[in-house]
Amino acid sequence: MDAEAPRTHTRTAYTDADGGRWCEVYVDTYRLRSGSETVRHRIRVGGGRTGVVVVARCGVDVLLVRQWRPAIGRWAWELPRGFGETDPASDALRELAEETGLTGSTATVLTYLDVDSGLLESEVAVVEVLVRKDAPLRPGWAGDGEIAQARWWSPHDIATAIRAGELRDGFTLAALGASHATRH
Repeated sequence: MDAEAPRTHTRTAYTDADGGRWCEVYVDTYRLRSGSETVRHRIRVGGGRTGVVVVARCGVDVLLVRQWRPAIGRWAWELPRGFGETDPASDALRELAEETGLTGSTATVLTYLDVDSGLLESEVAVVEVLVRKDAPLRPGWAGDGEIAQARWWSPHDIATAIRAGELRDGFTLAALGASHATRH
């Protein structure tokens, strides 16, 4: 991108209290081919580390969690996800355990997503994790209260929820599409 429109100036507009560990906002100036300049905002989350979205599978069923999302002011069903700390496979297994109490048997990186290429700098790894059918679900077991519910959804349940507008989280929809594409 910088070859097409080089960044000529960056100003930090916001850094969280942890020194940018979770969120930083930048105001960047770019020079366009025409010679004019344009200003864009850029957000870096998780210190710029690759985040993860977890497609936990038990056979054909997929695990979704329900949590309150203050940014949109409503409850959302979505795939477990989180900030990266080590590598995507390990991070996916950690997030799944933190949010649901489940232990995955294998974790495979399927692809990487740019979830909002106009604003977010960080990429997100889509990681498929296989889970045993008899594993007990314990949503929010880590004690932070972030996850209110967790349940297994069949492909039919997912399609119905998407059509009804009940499943609309962009991370989740993109990761489900990527997972479907790798399976078919």
